[in-house]
Amino acid sequence: MTKNKSNFLVLLLITVLGLILRFWQLDKFPVSLNWDEVSHGYNAYSILTTGKDEWGTAFPLIFRAFGDYKLPVYIYLTVIPVFLFGLNTFAVRFISALAGVIAIPLVYFLAREIFPDRKHIGLVAAALLAFSPWHFFISRPALEANLALTLTIAGAYFLLKGLKNTKFLPPSAILLALSLHTYNTARIFVPLLLLVFFFIYRKQIKIDFKATLSLLLVIFSFAIVINQVAVGTGTARYQKLAILSESAVFQIGENRSHSRLPALLARLVYNKPVYFTTTYIKNYLSYFSPAFFNQSHGVQTQFAIPNQNLFTVPVLFLALIGFFLVLKNNQQGHNRFLIVWLLLSPVAAALTADPPQALRPNPMIAAIIILSAFGLIYVAKWLKAPFVFLFTALFVFLFVGYLALYFGDYQKAYSASWQFGNREAIEIINKNIDKFDRIIMTKRYGEPHIFYAFMSRLDPKLLMPGPDNSRFKKSDWYWTDKIGKVYFVNDWQIGTGVVNILPLESGGTISTNNSLLITSPDHLPQNTSVIEKIDFLNGDPAFIIAKFN
Repeated sequence: MTKNKSNFLVLLLITVLGLILRFWQLDKFPVSLNWDEVSHGYNAYSILTTGKDEWGTAFPLIFRAFGDYKLPVYIYLTVIPVFLFGLNTFAVRFISALAGVIAIPLVYFLAREIFPDRKHIGLVAAALLAFSPWHFFISRPALEANLALTLTIAGAYFLLKGLKNTKFLPPSAILLALSLHTYNTARIFVPLLLLVFFFIYRKQIKIDFKATLSLLLVIFSFAIVINQVAVGTGTARYQKLAILSESAVFQIGENRSHSRLPALLARLVYNKPVYFTTTYIKNYLSYFSPAFFNQSHGVQTQFAIPNQNLFTVPVLFLALIGFFLVLKNNQQGHNRFLIVWLLLSPVAAALTADPPQALRPNPMIAAIIILSAFGLIYVAKWLKAPFVFLFTALFVFLFVGYLALYFGDYQKAYSASWQFGNREAIEIINKNIDKFDRIIMTKRYGEPHIFYAFMSRLDPKLLMPGPDNSRFKKSDWYWTDKIGKVYFVNDWQIGTGVVNILPLESGGTISTNNSLLITSPDHLPQNTSVIEKIDFLNGDPAFIIAKFN
C-alpha cells in the first residue's frame, strides 16, 4: 500500500468516526432546540416556501429575526436540509454537524500546508479535532460559529496554497467572503488575518488576474458588511453585548462622582476610553486563562459543559509546547501565520461584556489543534512509542468521560438552558386550540412565538405582519404578542390572584374567559384548574398548563 493511500484510509476512518460522533442522535442531543436554532430553521422554511423571511422581506442579506439581525449564510444553507428532511430538529442542525465533519479533513490539509516537512502532522491534527470536546460540542447545535470556523479553515488553506499558484485564491476569497456573512466573529477575525497575511507574505504574493479578482470579491463582501454596520443592522447584536453598555457608562459616572481623587484626576481615571481599554485587555487575556479552558467561571451552558476542559489537559500541554517551538522558529515556513491566527482568535470576543465565553473565540480551535499536533510529533520524536501510547490512552479516556457526561448528566442538569419544554407545550396548544377562545402563553423562557410557528409548521404568511397578528418594535427588540388566537404575555404580568384580564405588551388587554394558559410555576392565577405540568429534565417545573374557570 502506498503512503498516500494509507494516509487517505486513516483520514477517512478518522472522518467517519467524527461523523458518527456529530450525527448520532442529533435530533435528541442537545435535548431541545433553543430559540436561535428555531429561528434559523423557521426562517429557512419561510425562504423555502415563500422566498421571504418571517417579516416578509424577500431574500434578505441579513435576517431581522428578534431584532438581533442574524447573518444569512447558515439560514440559506439550511433551506436544503429543510427541503430534504422537513422542518425538524435534524434538518436545523444538519449544516452545523456537516460543517463539523468537513472541518476534520480540512484541518488535515491546513496542518500539512503549514508544516509540510512534518510527517503525519495532518493525521494527528485531524484526529485531535475529531475528538476535541470543544469542537464536538459546537458541531451538534445549529451554530453559525461552527460553520464560520469551517469556512475560515478552508479559506486559509486555499490562501496559503495561493502563494504557489494563484488559481487557489478565488476559492479562498469565496470561502472567506462567505464567513463574513456567517458569524460576527469572522467579520473581525478574517479581515485582520488577511491584513497580517499580506504583511507577512507581501514579497511572495503574485499579482495577476486571479489575485485581483479574489481581492475584489473580498472587498465587495466586506463592503456589504460596512453598509450593514452603517445602517445599524450589522451591529444590532453587538450593541446588546458591548463593553460600553448603558449600565457600564452609568457605573463610570458613579465611580467618578464618588471618587476621593481631585476632580481632574478622577476624570482622567474614570472615563470611557480608560474603561474600554482596561476592560478589553482583561477580557482578551481571560481567553488564555485556565478558567477559560476549564470553563470554570461564568460558563454559558449552551456552549460548553461547566468545569470541563475544552481540549483536555494533555492536548493543551502539547499545544503549549508547540507554541513555544513555533515562536522560537517564527521565521520558518508559515510559523508566523499560525502564531498570528492564535493571537487574533479572541480579538472579537474580547469586545463583548460577558467573557470568557466558549463560542466567540472559536477560531482558536484550529490554531490550538495544529499547535498540539506539532507538539505531539516533536515530543514523540524524543520519547518514542511509549509516550504516544500513554498520550493516546489518556486522551481517549478523558474524551470518553466527556462523552458520558455530555450524553448523560449535562443534558439532565441543563435542559433549561436549551429551553426544554417548549415543544411539549406547543403540542398541548395544538391539541386544544379548537376547544378555547384563546390560548395564552408566557414569555418567561424567551420568544415563545417562534417555537409556536416552528413546532406547528405555521404557514409563514400567517407570521408575517398582518391583520391577524401583533408584531412590533420596542426597546430595540421585535416582539410578538399575538398569532391568530394564540397570545404571548409577560410572565410577571400574570398574577397569582383572580385574573380576569391580562395586559399585552403592545397595549390593550385580553379576557381570560374560556382561555387555556401556559404559564410558569410562579405565576398561576387562583381562578384556574391545572391540566398538566411540564418539568425540566432535572425535575424542576417548567410550565403549568391550566384552564381558566
